[in-house]
Amino acid sequence: MTHTLPPAGASHPGPEENIIMPRPLHAPVLSVRHWLAAGWRDYRATAGISSGFSLLFVLVGAFAVWGLLRHDLALLLFPLFGGFVVVAPILVTGYQRAARLLRQGQRPRFSDLLLGIREGTPGIWFLTFLLGLGYLIWITDALIIYGIYFGQRPLPLDGTLLSDPVLRGDLLGYLLYGGLLGLGIAAMGFVVAVFGIPLILHQRLGFIHAVNRSVITVFRHPLLMLRWALTLAAATLLTLSLALPLLVVVLPVLAYASYAAYDALFPAGGSPAD
Repeated sequence: MTHTLPPAGASHPGPEENIIMPRPLHAPVLSVRHWLAAGWRDYRATAGISSGFSLLFVLVGAFAVWGLLRHDLALLLFPLFGGFVVVAPILVTGYQRAARLLRQGQRPRFSDLLLGIREGTPGIWFLTFLLGLGYLIWITDALIIYGIYFGQRPLPLDGTLLSDPVLRGDLLGYLLYGGLLGLGIAAMGFVVAVFGIPLILHQRLGFIHAVNRSVITVFRHPLLMLRWALTLAAATLLTLSLALPLLVVVLPVLAYASYAAYDALFPAGGSPAD
């Protein structure tokens, strides 16, 4: 692409016009660190609207945490937070649209984050149904496991859970079986959705074709995708468990990083990168 210099005396756009130049095409970089750096860069370019949008999820999460703690059901936060990892990709499709606009040299607005959800095709809605179904299966089975070990009694988070040998064994069993169930559901959701969602949104592929390409790409790069899945899960779960307010930053950064991963593995909307 060639650029021509403006004639002498021509006015130059001032900084107040805040023009964003399109991102140059680049060779794919298959690196989790690079994707996170790209996610942070995109977040900084859209910090106000990105944090404002994720604040909606933080408020819902804070209300859920308050309700469970108020009724001494803190152990149910485990499947609640874990299930969020399963459905989060479909909840933040608006960031996919915003990231695409940034690559095109445009400045996203808050309405674009909402429009990203409305861009849903039948494939997206069916994938939403599948991920939601997986989330419900995890929650209901976790409730059943909780009932098997603890019955209907509330359990406050105190030293009794660890000092009482019976309760300690029940706690370990609940976390083990609930965790294994959630791990299986989360792994299936990741394989299907990590590239299935952007392929449907950006390339308008049908559900079967998009999911097929997502699965093939994940298994073509097993170690890279394992690191990426662990990064997404660890960052999300640690934030939900230890610093919920920080989700207003962590969620959009991870969402933009997910677009960077898609952009690296499907450069210029083409075939998966090797």
